[in-house]
Amino acid sequence: MKQILKTFTFLILFPICSFGQNYNVGEQTIVYADSIRNRPIKTEIWYPTNEIDSAFEKKTDLPFILSPTIRNASFIKHTFPLVLLSHGTGGNRFGLAWLAIALAKQGYIVVASDHWGNTFDNKIPEYFVRYWERPLDISFLITHILSDKSLSQYVDKEKIGVAGFSFGGYTSLALAGAELNCNLLKTISKTEQGKKEFNIPELGDLRKLIDNIPCDNIQNSFKDNRIKAFVALSPALGLGFDNIEQTKNINSPILIIGAENDQIAPIKTNAENYNKLIPNSMFIKLEGEVGHYIFLNEGNESLKKEAKKYYKDDKTINRKTIHRNVEKEIIKFFLNTLNK
Repeated sequence: MKQILKTFTFLILFPICSFGQNYNVGEQTIVYADSIRNRPIKTEIWYPTNEIDSAFEKKTDLPFILSPTIRNASFIKHTFPLVLLSHGTGGNRFGLAWLAIALAKQGYIVVASDHWGNTFDNKIPEYFVRYWERPLDISFLITHILSDKSLSQYVDKEKIGVAGFSFGGYTSLALAGAELNCNLLKTISKTEQGKKEFNIPELGDLRKLIDNIPCDNIQNSFKDNRIKAFVALSPALGLGFDNIEQTKNINSPILIIGAENDQIAPIKTNAENYNKLIPNSMFIKLEGEVGHYIFLNEGNESLKKEAKKYYKDDKTINRKTIHRNVEKEIIKFFLNTLNK
């Protein structure tokens, strides 16, 4: 039975529930290398720490408004659930740092990598349509984190979740078992809706690149049974899904959050389409003039001027308020699905 659709207005600030301890947050960078795919996996890790407030780094080179973290802080000698994050097209591992820090405060180890070739400082056109690389990145990361003794001792391997934004939202659902129809994607790319959705601000028109995808050589399923719960924020590539058969192998909890005024991954053909095709998925719609990039970090004043498309919202929207609301729902979702 489909769960009741839930909507949020952007003016209401929901109180943040006390889900657990409010830890300080450590942060470090690790670089892995996938030798099979000849692909670097640059990774950021946020995690609970007991190091004291006076050790916080108050300054950061990132142009975002974020809670402070402690660089290379010590881990707490305890195991915590693991959540992996997947950034959007042309973003990077810091794109969902606001969510990573919120989760780490509540007792999660959070890992986010750059999806090589699809980041803002490493744009390789072909990799903007190589949708299969992203779920493989996440599965690679899980394997290496669980085999890395310096990290695995702190991870509860039975409690692993994934959350992704935009292209990363598709990534999350693919790992849950959603199987994109590559040939359908090619066909739809030639329509007016395809022209609209596959012409993106980060690179331009992707339709010729999509037409060159070797569909017959790509595996259908990227389902990773080690992951127990999945979150998709304004998921993209919904045009590659039109049949419930493509989601029949999904048997884990799914939370989809869409933005009503999403012009990049329109809610009807993406978030709502996925929700329709995935039995028992939970769906939240952010109502009003909430756009696609609401899920990016809150930018400082300089960034709002330099990159308005991504960091300046409609005057009726408060990004910080939206983030607090979304944090609450995601924390509650993982609490109910990973911590049973």
